[in-house]
Amino acid sequence: MALTVHEKALSPLGHVLEKSTFLVKQALTTKKTDTNLKNRLLHGLEVLRDDRGVFTAALSDDYNACWMRDQLYANYCYYYLGDKRKFREGVRVAFDMLYKSRKKIEEAICNKPEYTHNYIHAKFSSETLEEITNDWGHHQIDAIGLFLYMVGFAEEKGISVIESENDREMLQLLVGYLISVRYWEMPDNGMWEEWCELHSSSIGAALAGLVKIKEQKLAVVADSLIAHGAAALNNLLPKETPCREQDLAQLSLIWPYRVVSDRTRDEILNRVIKNLTQSKGLNRYLNDNYYRSDNGISAEWTFGFFWLAIIFAEMEERGDAEYWFNHGINTMTPDGLLPELYQNGEPNKNTPLGWSHSLALIAQTKLKKIN
Repeated sequence: MALTVHEKALSPLGHVLEKSTFLVKQALTTKKTDTNLKNRLLHGLEVLRDDRGVFTAALSDDYNACWMRDQLYANYCYYYLGDKRKFREGVRVAFDMLYKSRKKIEEAICNKPEYTHNYIHAKFSSETLEEITNDWGHHQIDAIGLFLYMVGFAEEKGISVIESENDREMLQLLVGYLISVRYWEMPDNGMWEEWCELHSSSIGAALAGLVKIKEQKLAVVADSLIAHGAAALNNLLPKETPCREQDLAQLSLIWPYRVVSDRTRDEILNRVIKNLTQSKGLNRYLNDNYYRSDNGISAEWTFGFFWLAIIFAEMEERGDAEYWFNHGINTMTPDGLLPELYQNGEPNKNTPLGWSHSLALIAQTKLKKIN
């Protein structure tokens, strides 16, 4: 089983968290009882959303763009908040992004991409939704899988995001694209947009997306295509890559995708909690150099706490869910914003981050439903 609150208190992890300036006890008596918390979180999210439903990842020079993955995760909370209109609008934005890339997708199906710019791009202009074509780790299978999953999820919940046969054709093209790039055995840049490796989080995302659109009869998906992904995922788990034992991205395999067994879920949770948890967030992976602190500790990503809270809420482990949610809430700035991460004890410039605010809102909603 994953670590309980009591076990965390007795572990080295518990010692790290107890040293934090934002203690769980403080969180329980302040932030959690703040009746305006939902509105504060929603405000931090919606400053990034325009009237079309397009999310700018963060209001900084680095993140002044719309990423496919951020768009979908930032938008996801609207379903849990009961705002089906905004949820639908956000998914439609992702369709619009893909339509800008239709010719590229068709070419990739005929000829497997060789260069970065030949793959479906991950990053788009927030204003025009055109590809931003600078050198980038654009080959991100998990973003395509997330899109397919979100479309299937919407249809499953009675929120029709399919407007025309063109939309169905796009879904079918994406199935063909995943076949062409051989998602189950070829490396990609992964959730963190870095060097190409085989990622369990990418394979799992594609697998979950294919299963979901097949279940909803939105596209033709061969059983063999799903079987290839399931076999490859099981061969790689519980690792993230052949060389990486654990990664924050693997939490997606537990939620929203639910593509791992309970035993593997607990193994992933134990590895992530024991090895990646810091006082102000989770490391993406060990020895990550992005925004690394002067003391050698890798960047502390705030949404990691909320991701854990969501997972434990889904497991109906209320104590653990509250534990992680309250640590997440105490990473908010005095202005009520959640940063992407902390470096040297300070939030970085990518504040607020839409992805963080959305996961916080989802975690809060799920916590309210636990008896």
